Amino acid sequence: MDLQGKTALVTGGGIRLGQAIALALAREGVNIVAHYNSSKAPAEETVQKARHFGVEAIALQADFNEPDSIDPLFSSAKQYFSWVDILINNAGIYLKSSGLETDRDTWEKQFRINLQAPFLLTQAFARQLPSDQYGRVLNIADAQIRQYQTSHFAYRITKSALVDMTQLFALELAPRITVNALGLGIMLPLAGNESSDLQAYAEQHVPLIRTGSPQIAAENALHLVKSDFTTGAFLRVDGGQYL
Repeated sequence: MDLQGKTALVTGGGIRLGQAIALALAREGVNIVAHYNSSKAPAEETVQKARHFGVEAIALQADFNEPDSIDPLFSSAKQYFSWVDILINNAGIYLKSSGLETDRDTWEKQFRINLQAPFLLTQAFARQLPSDQYGRVLNIADAQIRQYQTSHFAYRITKSALVDMTQLFALELAPRITVNALGLGIMLPLAGNESSDLQAYAEQHVPLIRTGSPQIAAENALHLVKSDFTTGAFLRVDGGQYL
């Protein structure tokens, strides 16, 4: 896909990896809709940085705990852009609890944000895309789901199901819309743990003896979005950590 002049909706586009992906797309000439829930100021910062690349950019708020917030998100985007060509399902939450520790609230929160929202967003995206246009959906998953651990029980289930959903939608939406998933390893410290020594961790756990970065995540996101012959893929970008 030639990205120049396209429009992308990036969920969680104001912070961390979402911001990096949004700005990488803007650098390629893509107009940006930066979704946020509570991070209004960072989303507006993303918008200002994106505009420096000569594209149009807006920030839109939606709380994915409320399923009814999703269709209005596309309606609002349509006030500025004819349609959305690219959907990046990046927004997610990462709550720690084992299977026996996971209460109903923890379970439902992660399913609403990590799985139900990408499902409803993909439906809405496909419906708003004109029948003569091609589109891209990219789901941000997690490389660690291929190794079973119980510490983030509900989170792992949602991200595993997201990859399965990616492949199902890839079949259903072909040939006009490709749907792929990006399985990321360590790209930056977890929120609240910015002081952790990632290099020391990488030397013990990652075959390439380094961690990733937001830029590496964005480069691989661009690769999948640009590709005209890749759909249903789960691209693991983890330095070999989960081999």
